[in-house]
Order: sequence, then structure tokens, then C-alpha cells
Amino acid sequence: MDKSYIKTEAMLEHLLLQNAIQIEGFDPLTGETHYSITDKLKDVAPDIYYEMKAEFEDHMFEMIKRGPESMQWRVRLH
Repeated sequence: MDKSYIKTEAMLEHLLLQNAIQIEGFDPLTGETHYSITDKLKDVAPDIYYEMKAEFEDHMFEMIKRGPESMQWRVRLH
């Protein structure tokens, strides 16, 4: 095992134990774990929180630029 993998696993364990992240499920094809963040992440690991926030905002601005045509929609006719 390389140091990077061990460091990542230790950080994930730390964040889970601090309730800064939660396991949401697993990818059925790859087995990869999916996580959600909690409000505690901002206090426990602010650098990670603000990096994720910036990435989220970047994705949102990109979607806004593309417009609603770029998304898949469920059309409900009531």
C-alpha cells in the first residue's frame, strides 16, 4: 500500500468518526463508497469543505451557462 492511500483512508476514518461525513451507499458497478457531508465538515476540515464548496459552485455556474436544455427532466402533466 502506498502512503497516499493510507493517508486518504485515515482521513476518511477521521471524518466519519467526527460525523463530518456519512456513508450514503456504494456504487454497484465499482464498489466505490459514496459519502455525503454534514455541517460539521466546515469545523473539522475547513480546507476540504471550502475546496468542495468551490467545486460545487463551479459546477453550478457551468450548468447555469448551459441552461435547462442540458438537463434531463421528468415531465409531469397534471
